[in-house]
Amino acid sequence: MFFTDIHKFVQQLQTCTLKEFKTIVRGFDIQLSDQELKSVHPLLKEISLSWLVFGVPLAIQQKLIQILGEQRAMDLYKEIKEKAPSSFG
Repeated sequence: MFFTDIHKFVQQLQTCTLKEFKTIVRGFDIQLSDQELKSVHPLLKEISLSWLVFGVPLAIQQKLIQILGEQRAMDLYKEIKEKAPSSFG
């Protein structure tokens, strides 16, 4: 059941509109500016369940650093990890 829920969530992220993404992010109380949301949104299509096992690919990490800056990307990663269920991180 757990993996089914994660799979559905990943599919939702991959296909969500910018407005839906904004709602999802705010629902997790993650602070991203409108510009950051617009810039990160296209990367959602690349999300994969394999990231749970192998981590986020370096290419995606580099894109996020280009969008957010290194410190902001690191802070965001820590924030998401803290808010994720323990089985995610």
